Amino acid sequence: MSAIWLLILILIIILCYNRFVLPSAIAVSQKYAVTRINNEISKAVENSISQLSIDTNSLTKETGNGDTSRISIDSIMINRLCSYTALQLSESLNKINSERISLPIGIFSGIPILSNIGINVPIYLQSMGEATADYDANMDSAGINQVNYMLWLNVECRIEIVNPLWRKETVVKRRIMLVDNIFSGKVPEGYIYKTN
Repeated sequence: MSAIWLLILILIIILCYNRFVLPSAIAVSQKYAVTRINNEISKAVENSISQLSIDTNSLTKETGNGDTSRISIDSIMINRLCSYTALQLSESLNKINSERISLPIGIFSGIPILSNIGINVPIYLQSMGEATADYDANMDSAGINQVNYMLWLNVECRIEIVNPLWRKETVVKRRIMLVDNIFSGKVPEGYIYKTN
Protein backbone atom coordinates (compact mmCIF):
# COMPACT_ATOMS: atom_id res chain seq x y z
CA MET A 1 0.00 0.00 0.00
CA SER A 2 2.85 2.39 0.83
CA ALA A 3 4.32 1.70 -2.65
CA ILE A 4 1.10 2.98 -4.24
CA TRP A 5 1.25 6.20 -2.19
CA LEU A 6 4.90 6.63 -3.14
CA LEU A 7 3.99 6.17 -6.82
CA ILE A 8 1.15 8.71 -6.51
CA LEU A 9 3.52 11.20 -4.82
CA ILE A 10 6.09 10.77 -7.62
CA LEU A 11 3.38 11.31 -10.26
CA ILE A 12 2.18 14.47 -8.47
CA ILE A 13 5.76 15.81 -8.35
CA ILE A 14 6.24 15.06 -12.06
CA LEU A 15 2.93 16.73 -12.96
CA CYS A 16 3.76 19.81 -10.86
CA TYR A 17 7.22 19.98 -12.45
CA ASN A 18 5.75 19.79 -15.96
CA ARG A 19 2.96 22.27 -15.14
CA PHE A 20 4.81 24.95 -13.16
CA VAL A 21 8.60 24.53 -13.19
CA LEU A 22 9.33 23.37 -16.75
CA PRO A 23 7.68 26.28 -18.65
CA SER A 24 9.44 28.81 -16.41
CA ALA A 25 12.77 26.97 -16.78
CA ILE A 26 12.47 26.99 -20.57
CA ALA A 27 11.50 30.68 -20.67
CA VAL A 28 14.42 31.73 -18.43
CA SER A 29 16.88 29.62 -20.40
CA GLN A 30 15.61 30.99 -23.71
CA LYS A 31 15.97 34.59 -22.50
CA TYR A 32 19.52 33.94 -21.43
CA ALA A 33 20.38 32.14 -24.69
CA VAL A 34 18.80 34.82 -26.92
CA THR A 35 20.67 37.58 -25.05
CA ARG A 36 23.93 35.65 -25.39
CA ILE A 37 23.43 35.03 -29.12
CA ASN A 38 22.33 38.64 -29.77
CA ASN A 39 25.62 39.80 -28.24
CA GLU A 40 27.50 37.45 -30.58
CA ILE A 41 25.52 38.76 -33.58
CA SER A 42 26.34 42.37 -32.67
CA LYS A 43 30.04 41.54 -32.31
CA ALA A 44 30.11 39.67 -35.64
CA VAL A 45 28.44 42.55 -37.52
CA GLU A 46 30.70 45.18 -35.90
CA ASN A 47 33.83 43.14 -36.67
CA SER A 48 32.72 42.58 -40.27
CA ILE A 49 31.97 46.27 -40.88
CA SER A 50 35.26 47.28 -39.26
CA GLN A 51 37.45 44.75 -41.08
CA LEU A 52 35.84 45.43 -44.46
CA SER A 53 35.99 49.23 -43.86
CA ILE A 54 32.33 49.69 -44.77
CA ASP A 55 30.29 52.84 -44.28
CA THR A 56 26.90 53.99 -45.59
CA ASN A 57 28.40 55.74 -48.61
CA SER A 58 30.23 52.60 -49.71
CA LEU A 59 26.97 50.63 -49.82
CA THR A 60 24.78 53.04 -51.83
CA LYS A 61 25.36 55.08 -54.93
CA GLU A 62 23.28 57.91 -56.33
CA THR A 63 23.90 58.53 -60.00
CA GLY A 64 22.58 61.02 -62.50
CA ASN A 65 23.25 64.75 -61.94
CA GLY A 66 21.72 65.13 -58.49
CA ASP A 67 18.36 63.52 -59.18
CA THR A 68 17.01 60.29 -57.80
CA SER A 69 16.53 58.61 -61.14
CA ARG A 70 19.00 55.92 -60.19
CA ILE A 71 20.00 54.62 -56.75
CA SER A 72 21.93 51.39 -56.48
CA ILE A 73 23.77 49.33 -53.91
CA ASP A 74 27.23 47.87 -54.23
CA SER A 75 26.03 44.26 -54.43
CA ILE A 76 29.56 42.84 -54.27
CA MET A 77 30.30 44.74 -51.06
CA ILE A 78 26.98 43.83 -49.40
CA ASN A 79 27.39 40.15 -50.36
CA ARG A 80 30.90 40.23 -48.93
CA LEU A 81 29.49 41.72 -45.72
CA CYS A 82 26.82 38.97 -45.53
CA SER A 83 29.37 36.20 -46.08
CA TYR A 84 31.87 37.65 -43.64
CA THR A 85 29.21 38.18 -40.95
CA ALA A 86 27.91 34.61 -41.32
CA LEU A 87 31.48 33.27 -41.09
CA GLN A 88 32.33 35.35 -38.01
CA LEU A 89 29.08 34.34 -36.30
CA SER A 90 29.55 30.64 -37.11
CA GLU A 91 33.01 30.75 -35.55
CA SER A 92 31.59 32.45 -32.44
CA LEU A 93 28.82 29.84 -32.17
CA ASN A 94 31.35 27.03 -32.42
CA LYS A 95 33.23 28.55 -29.47
CA ILE A 96 30.12 28.64 -27.29
CA ASN A 97 29.02 25.17 -28.37
CA SER A 98 28.30 23.08 -25.25
CA GLU A 99 28.90 26.14 -23.08
CA ARG A 100 27.63 25.46 -19.59
CA ILE A 101 25.31 27.89 -17.83
CA SER A 102 24.57 27.37 -14.15
CA LEU A 103 21.28 28.82 -12.96
CA PRO A 104 19.91 28.50 -9.41
CA ILE A 105 16.90 26.22 -9.26
CA GLY A 106 14.90 28.97 -7.52
CA ILE A 107 14.91 31.11 -10.68
CA PHE A 108 12.70 28.54 -12.39
CA SER A 109 9.93 29.09 -9.85
CA GLY A 110 9.11 32.47 -11.37
CA ILE A 111 9.01 34.00 -7.88
CA PRO A 112 11.58 36.86 -7.62
CA ILE A 113 12.38 36.29 -3.93
CA LEU A 114 13.40 32.69 -4.68
CA SER A 115 15.48 33.47 -7.79
CA ASN A 116 18.90 33.05 -6.07
CA ILE A 117 17.99 30.10 -3.85
CA GLY A 118 18.82 26.44 -4.36
CA ILE A 119 21.36 24.30 -6.12
CA ASN A 120 22.70 25.29 -9.54
CA VAL A 121 21.14 23.50 -12.51
CA PRO A 122 23.41 23.05 -15.56
CA ILE A 123 22.13 24.23 -18.94
CA TYR A 124 24.11 23.91 -22.17
CA LEU A 125 23.96 25.85 -25.44
CA GLN A 126 24.60 24.00 -28.69
CA SER A 127 24.65 25.57 -32.14
CA MET A 128 22.43 23.96 -34.78
CA GLY A 129 24.20 24.28 -38.12
CA GLU A 130 25.63 27.46 -39.54
CA ALA A 131 24.51 31.03 -39.11
CA THR A 132 23.06 32.79 -42.15
CA ALA A 133 23.14 36.45 -43.20
CA ASP A 134 21.28 38.12 -46.05
CA TYR A 135 20.15 41.63 -46.92
CA ASP A 136 16.87 43.35 -47.64
CA ALA A 137 16.27 46.75 -49.27
CA ASN A 138 13.27 49.06 -49.52
CA MET A 139 12.43 52.43 -51.11
CA ASP A 140 9.64 54.70 -49.92
CA SER A 141 8.47 58.06 -51.09
CA ALA A 142 9.51 60.77 -48.62
CA GLY A 143 8.03 63.84 -50.33
CA ILE A 144 8.25 65.54 -53.70
CA ASN A 145 11.20 63.98 -55.55
CA GLN A 146 12.61 62.49 -52.36
CA VAL A 147 13.22 58.81 -51.78
CA ASN A 148 13.87 57.15 -48.42
CA TYR A 149 16.23 54.28 -49.15
CA MET A 150 16.65 51.59 -46.45
CA LEU A 151 18.97 48.60 -46.35
CA TRP A 152 18.95 45.90 -43.65
CA LEU A 153 21.17 42.99 -42.78
CA ASN A 154 19.13 39.94 -41.75
CA VAL A 155 20.96 37.47 -39.53
CA GLU A 156 19.58 34.13 -38.34
CA CYS A 157 21.03 31.28 -36.30
CA ARG A 158 19.65 28.24 -34.51
CA ILE A 159 20.71 27.07 -31.09
CA GLU A 160 19.58 24.26 -28.84
CA ILE A 161 19.22 24.66 -25.10
CA VAL A 162 19.98 21.36 -23.38
CA ASN A 163 19.21 20.37 -19.80
CA PRO A 164 19.39 16.88 -18.29
CA LEU A 165 15.56 16.76 -18.33
CA TRP A 166 14.64 18.62 -21.55
CA ARG A 167 15.95 20.25 -24.71
CA LYS A 168 14.55 23.18 -26.69
CA GLU A 169 15.51 24.53 -30.10
CA THR A 170 15.49 28.33 -30.45
CA VAL A 171 15.82 30.45 -33.58
CA VAL A 172 17.43 33.86 -33.08
CA LYS A 173 16.78 36.46 -35.79
CA ARG A 174 18.11 40.01 -36.01
CA ARG A 175 17.36 42.74 -38.53
CA ILE A 176 20.12 45.33 -38.45
CA MET A 177 19.72 48.68 -40.22
CA LEU A 178 22.70 49.47 -42.45
CA VAL A 179 21.38 52.38 -44.53
CA ASP A 180 18.56 54.85 -43.90
CA ASN A 181 19.12 57.71 -46.33
CA ILE A 182 16.88 60.26 -48.01
CA PHE A 183 17.95 61.06 -51.55
CA SER A 184 16.70 64.37 -52.91
CA GLY A 185 16.17 65.26 -56.57
CA LYS A 186 14.99 68.30 -58.47
CA VAL A 187 11.67 69.76 -57.31
CA PRO A 188 9.32 70.16 -60.30
CA GLU A 189 7.69 73.50 -61.13
CA GLY A 190 4.25 71.94 -60.78
CA TYR A 191 3.02 68.97 -58.78
CA ILE A 192 -0.39 67.29 -58.73
CA TYR A 193 -1.27 64.67 -56.17
CA LYS A 194 -4.43 62.76 -57.01
CA THR A 195 -6.29 60.54 -54.55
CA ASN A 196 -9.04 58.06 -55.39
